[in-house]
Amino acid sequence: MKFLKYYLIIVIIISSKEVSSQQYSSPLDFNLLLSGTFGELRNNHFHAGIDIKTEGVEGQKVRSISDGYVSRIKVSTSGYGKAIYITHPKSGHTSVYAHLQKFNKKISRFVKKKQYERESFEINIFLNDTTLKIKQGEIIALSGNTGGSNGAHLHFEIRDTKSEHPINPLQFNFKVVDNISPLIKKIKIYAFDTTLVDGYNRDKIYPIKQYNNILTIDETPIVNGSFALAIFTYDKADYAYNKNGIYSIKVFIDNTLSYQFEVNELDFSTTRYINAHIDYCENKLSKNRYHRCFKLPNNKLLNYSNLINNGIISFKDTLLHSVDIIVNDIYKNESKLSFKIKSTNNPFLKKCTLPEDTFNKMFHYDAINKFTTNDIKIEMPAYSIYEDIMFKYQITNSVKDTYGNIYSIHNENTPVHLKYTLEIKADIADSLKSKTYIASTDLSGNYWYHGGKWEKNRIKTKVREFGDFCIVADTINPEIKGVNIFPGKKINKQTSIKLTIKDKHSGIKSFRGEIDGKWILMDYDYKESVLRYDIENDLKKGKHTFKLNVTDNVGNESNYNSTFIY
Repeated sequence: MKFLKYYLIIVIIISSKEVSSQQYSSPLDFNLLLSGTFGELRNNHFHAGIDIKTEGVEGQKVRSISDGYVSRIKVSTSGYGKAIYITHPKSGHTSVYAHLQKFNKKISRFVKKKQYERESFEINIFLNDTTLKIKQGEIIALSGNTGGSNGAHLHFEIRDTKSEHPINPLQFNFKVVDNISPLIKKIKIYAFDTTLVDGYNRDKIYPIKQYNNILTIDETPIVNGSFALAIFTYDKADYAYNKNGIYSIKVFIDNTLSYQFEVNELDFSTTRYINAHIDYCENKLSKNRYHRCFKLPNNKLLNYSNLINNGIISFKDTLLHSVDIIVNDIYKNESKLSFKIKSTNNPFLKKCTLPEDTFNKMFHYDAINKFTTNDIKIEMPAYSIYEDIMFKYQITNSVKDTYGNIYSIHNENTPVHLKYTLEIKADIADSLKSKTYIASTDLSGNYWYHGGKWEKNRIKTKVREFGDFCIVADTINPEIKGVNIFPGKKINKQTSIKLTIKDKHSGIKSFRGEIDGKWILMDYDYKESVLRYDIENDLKKGKHTFKLNVTDNVGNESNYNSTFIY
């Protein structure tokens, strides 16, 4: 009886949450068209929500999906831009609304007060359940394109409040029209170690063909040895052209389920393992994101189930085997790829391993890895890579704008999970050291700042990628240009002061605007390089002095001074 009682309590709790979730209203006032789905493959992360189109414009009304309270407000120049988090105690969920143009009046007043107290545009505030209560359907903001957004839209999430894990919002019956099955475009077969695929020890990609609504490939691959699969697939929805993410993948070998991937829930602490889930190298080379249908050794995602041998396939016969891959979106639209593989067990020569030397060294994923020469030193924590690699190192002679050689640290097509220490030796004049830093380069004249601190004749920093690194200097001050402000400007109907700020080298670190010696709130859009001050109602009529200071990442400064009459 006790067991039955507890079982009924659990069922009631789950049912009540499901009922409350069905009562969520739409965050927007018009039909929902998606430009991004939950779990979609993005750079270094899975997409934690859905991206909702806002009819190509900013300024659409954004509403709370349920009663609750504002539990967090974040304003940043990158990432989510202007974002509101609303906790809904009855359902145990928190809804997130990001890339907003502006908050409603009561939220704006609260945020602006905090920004002026801290003298900072960027802010991250956590609130209790009494400060800003919100009703279902209440307008909380206007949609925008702030932060890392590349176009006007609303990024919307639902999270489990307790764990803070994002959960798929589309399971809560928001009205999205989707009658289109996912598209499967290509399949890749991986040849491990001494495996032969169609006679060669290399991976092979096969395009997908459709015959009478059946997806297949034109040939029967012949495989000798252990292998694995990956697919290039995406989803589409009615009335939208976007290539969205899929919901689930199942792989059947001879009618036995051997791999399953599903995105009901994500965890921010493991989202970077997307670089183990996708074929990172293939994405770098072809811009196609393949879902691996097998797990690399250092892949801690919990979105897999029904794994047999971690998805690695090995036949011990010379028979014909069936492969079926089923891809679904969350609305149960389905695509199925079916083909045959012929296995063989012919004898073959063993693959020769590269010998370790001063420029090649085996790095094990589960160990601390170090590499040292007279010029560089590398130390990687354990679990910084997703599988064992033969680490490669090469030196290229210095090119224009660099100090010393260019160091090829393995290659950019291999992903790195954790930051590692990179130290480079160089003879740099003491007077210049404060302006130099370690940069990654594409060897085409482009450099990306990674910082660095000098200890005698060695500069050290932490990086999170492989590739080509060098030392460069930035001695040029940031650039400031007035857009609608200049010395002596008379401001009558103008409601804002705008300037552009740019730094072509180490990048902008900070800025500070003042009027008559007092800090002012300036909204920064880094994509457009625009700083904007919205003129306050309490600015007195008469003559004023505007000042702007901009500092880059190595301490170069620029100042802009202008008087204006208001």
